[in-house]
Amino acid sequence: MNALDTITLVVSLLAVLSISSERLVEIIKGWVPFLSKENEDANKERHRKWLLQLLAVGAGIVTASLAVPMFPSGIAPGPAQIVGLGFLASGGSGFWNAILGYLKGIKDIKQVQALEQKKSVAAAGDAQIRAKLLRAA
Repeated sequence: MNALDTITLVVSLLAVLSISSERLVEIIKGWVPFLSKENEDANKERHRKWLLQLLAVGAGIVTASLAVPMFPSGIAPGPAQIVGLGFLASGGSGFWNAILGYLKGIKDIKQVQALEQKKSVAAAGDAQIRAKLLRAA
């Protein structure tokens, strides 16, 4: 597996963790009315948003911990990496989907470049064959 495939795999994994932890946060918000309703008092609203951020990070860490057995071979995170994955997963699924889209675009560009290189090598080979045929004639 090349570096770009590895990066794409990791970002895909982060997107899945992000979506999963986001669902967990939504479930918890459904159980705790204080977290699900915006507050008119700016100070209380700031406190609520801060708690939601902490909840998102916690949900990301829990989700990453539960997902370890599902990770592809070659990716075996330790405790510090699981915490890091939890923080990254709490960034939001939209962010990670955008990153995945960018990486897919890079991969597509690399594939086009490889195809163009093959065509130029084939064209150079054809030119050499024509030159040999002309010399032989």
